[in-house]
Amino acid sequence: MARKILDPKLLAKIATAKNKPEKYIGEMVSKHAHKHGVSSEAALVYLAKRSGIGTAVYQRKLDPSKQAEVRDLLAKHVPERTVTARAAKRPSSPRKPASKRASLISATKHLLQDQGLRARCLDLLAASSRYDRAINQATLVLEDRIRKKAKPPTLMTGEPLVNFAFKDEMSKTVLQVGSGQADDQRGFTQILRGIVPAFRNNTHHHVSDSFSQEEAILVVGFIDVLLRVVENSVDTRSVVS
Repeated sequence: MARKILDPKLLAKIATAKNKPEKYIGEMVSKHAHKHGVSSEAALVYLAKRSGIGTAVYQRKLDPSKQAEVRDLLAKHVPERTVTARAAKRPSSPRKPASKRASLISATKHLLQDQGLRARCLDLLAASSRYDRAINQATLVLEDRIRKKAKPPTLMTGEPLVNFAFKDEMSKTVLQVGSGQADDQRGFTQILRGIVPAFRNNTHHHVSDSFSQEEAILVVGFIDVLLRVVENSVDTRSVVS
């Protein structure tokens, strides 16, 4: 009879935990029920707790009198400090906070929108040193993007390429910023001109260890913005007046 009223899932869990047949566990339940003068359900919960198995769901299904038996039995024979077998085998440990470097790279990965830039720079930004390489690749991507957009008649690089593609005056420029605003045109043109001597030439023609990881991330992030400006620019030669 005992086996008919015992919860089969809980019985199976106890049998697995103790590596014993379910029939043997059923007999143990009967013995403990007789020994402590409680119902088989309360004895089942008692054995489950002793085996490190949670029983909250099963206990809620019991009638109030049997729930009271469980509380009394556990209070007398299962100390509060008893932990589950699973927890004892795999104790939880506080998660270590991410390092500053890992946090920076995680943020950069989510912020950079240009796929080409991410592909060429993320691994270099995650390195432990030599961050000039990331700036080298970022300015290379920017230069290549300007060249593909402007399509100069001859091979151009650096400042000559920027000066060919972007001009301060809207009426003279090959690439016009997407907003079509004169101030935006002048501002971004001057920024692009400045990027070349400030960052491109320095990292393309020299080895430099002066850039920190944070500085390299900021430069690459700004170039990500400039790449969107180039992508959204309009080739005035294709505009029909």
